[in-house]
Amino acid sequence: MSELSNLSNQLADAVEAAGAWTVRVQARRGPAASGITLAADLVLTADHVVDPSREDAIRIGLPDGSEVGGSVVGRDPATDLAILKIASGSLTPARAAQAEPRTGALALVVARPGPKPNASLGLITGVAGPTRTRRGGMLERFIMVDAVMYPGFSGGPLVDAEGSVLGMITSGLGFGGPAVALPWSLVSQIAETIQKHGKVPRGYLGIGSQPVTLSAQAKELAGGQERGLLVVQVAEGGPAATAGLLQGDILVKLDGSAISNADDLQSLLGPNRVGSSVSGSVVRGGELRELSLTVGSRE
Repeated sequence: MSELSNLSNQLADAVEAAGAWTVRVQARRGPAASGITLAADLVLTADHVVDPSREDAIRIGLPDGSEVGGSVVGRDPATDLAILKIASGSLTPARAAQAEPRTGALALVVARPGPKPNASLGLITGVAGPTRTRRGGMLERFIMVDAVMYPGFSGGPLVDAEGSVLGMITSGLGFGGPAVALPWSLVSQIAETIQKHGKVPRGYLGIGSQPVTLSAQAKELAGGQERGLLVVQVAEGGPAATAGLLQGDILVKLDGSAISNADDLQSLLGPNRVGSSVSGSVVRGGELRELSLTVGSRE
């Protein structure tokens, strides 16, 4: 019983520690959600809990029981992340876990839908990815947690047994199955981009496409690659049209990386690619052609 009591106390201590950087976010009609403090005046939360029509009425409940106003710094619906700035106060930044999340480890979801922290205990059932979200983004990885997501838990931290942050929990990605958290290392990168740009710029070529199996001739031209992307539509005035890409071309490589499906292409059009020049290899009329494309930004 002493070992069970020690574990119980350790988990309670972890929730108490995480409560220092878990806030309440009232930015929608209905129940409040939760947020994680990034800096003395910044809060990270789930984008889906921030109603665009109520951005001028955001209230943040702080760990000391006080409440302050907040404003939107930026947001990324594709990964369900938003950053808020508080009008006044000094927040304690979240402490990141030293180790990456491990499958089979115990974890706690901590939230503040009301004045006091709430918690849910779960098991990390896996770390998966990459995958496409229902809002059109690509997640390099995500954490699956067998924990109950009570109302108001979205935007709160997933923490380890020490109370250190492993990621941000959210119900807004629509994967189904276990609860989903975005790893803190990934969240931190996206948050930095949002702070800089107010959004996450994503690469755009301006094509509609569908995967196809390459013919024997096309396969040989593509260096043995089995599949490519058939261009079925080219947006007028877009980067692809400007570069001379035509309907009926088969895109097989981008900067030397094989393109077999839309996810392959999207993974190569991250924020760092916007505005850069890339080479596109296309099969056209039984020949392999190289085109130079300037990656645009998807609005």
